[in-house]
Amino acid sequence: MKDLLKFLAMLSIIGLAILVFWVIVSLLPISDLWKFGLAFVEMAIVGQIMIRKFGMSGEMGLILLRSKLGLKAIESVSRNAPFWKFFSDTGVTLSYGLMGALLMRGNSSLKSVLFGLFVLALIFVLVAPSVAPLLSQVLKMGVIEKAQTSTQSVSVFLLPVAIGALLIGGLFLLILFSLVFYGSVVLLALLSTLIQGTDAIANTAPGGTLLLPGVNLPFVEGVIALVIIMVVHEGAHAILSRIARVPLFSSGIVLFGIIPIGAFVEPDEKKLARVDQVAQTRVLVAGSTANLFTSIIFFGLFVAIALSMKSLVVFAPILSGFLYSVYLILGLCFALNFIVGTVNLLPLPFFDGYRILDINIKNKLVLKGIMVLTVISFLMNFLPWFFAK
Repeated sequence: MKDLLKFLAMLSIIGLAILVFWVIVSLLPISDLWKFGLAFVEMAIVGQIMIRKFGMSGEMGLILLRSKLGLKAIESVSRNAPFWKFFSDTGVTLSYGLMGALLMRGNSSLKSVLFGLFVLALIFVLVAPSVAPLLSQVLKMGVIEKAQTSTQSVSVFLLPVAIGALLIGGLFLLILFSLVFYGSVVLLALLSTLIQGTDAIANTAPGGTLLLPGVNLPFVEGVIALVIIMVVHEGAHAILSRIARVPLFSSGIVLFGIIPIGAFVEPDEKKLARVDQVAQTRVLVAGSTANLFTSIIFFGLFVAIALSMKSLVVFAPILSGFLYSVYLILGLCFALNFIVGTVNLLPLPFFDGYRILDINIKNKLVLKGIMVLTVISFLMNFLPWFFAK
């Protein structure tokens, strides 16, 4: 009887949370930024209630549904160690360009470096330029188009710099350079507004946006895309952890409130910290590597279905809604995998990028300086949202 009452109480909380979420997203006449903020706070509160009232594992609204079911599959997949080491070594080149050779300390092959540079060129030429237009269409946010327009005039002059940054420091250096550059643009606009009284900051597009299914992402398609992103990301971490002989305690699903947002694996962090630097680097870079390769795969599938949708709908009109949903899932998977894979390389607290630099840079003052610059630039990119008209 007690378990039944507990189950009914949980269902009641979930039902109420769904109702409040629907009211916020569908009925309140407020901007998407406020909708995101309210929905975020609601899910955080709901998550904390579930954690405290029902003894679930987690914190800050994030609920971890632990299980050991996926560990056998990870153990089986990780047996092909040479393949996964090559995969991760390729990811080091993708992430850090020619600088990756320094991180690997002579433990990567020439084949992995050359293949990494080839994939890097593929991403730079085909995948990356397609992300913003896709998100602009799906999110229906003119701010993305505005940001593209505002940087288009300087993009031609910065192209050689971007290519140089990509070759020397991979996606890490390119995304860091882009973040700092646009953060400087926002800072200059802010100073112009504060000192000269112009509306420069109000006319500057944000350099980033927060995403939440149901608010500015389609709910079902957004949840599916986020789960795929986190499964491949955490799965890659888990596989390379096992190759490094680091035990895994559990794996499972992550909920933010009642919204599934991904998956996780729980390695023995103490043993991971004791393995050599190259093995740690392989483990940490594997998540972004998996996201980037997944982005390429879904990009190909997205282009294929985009080219064939018109003819498919003509022959089977009843499938148009289903095909559009598949189109959205494929598009979100390629775009968001790319974003997560690159942004995760930034040296921000709790990001893999910071941990990779932490184990490879001996001078911690240099590391802290890079981190502070990144944090300030990251926040500056979001600042225009608070001045948007």
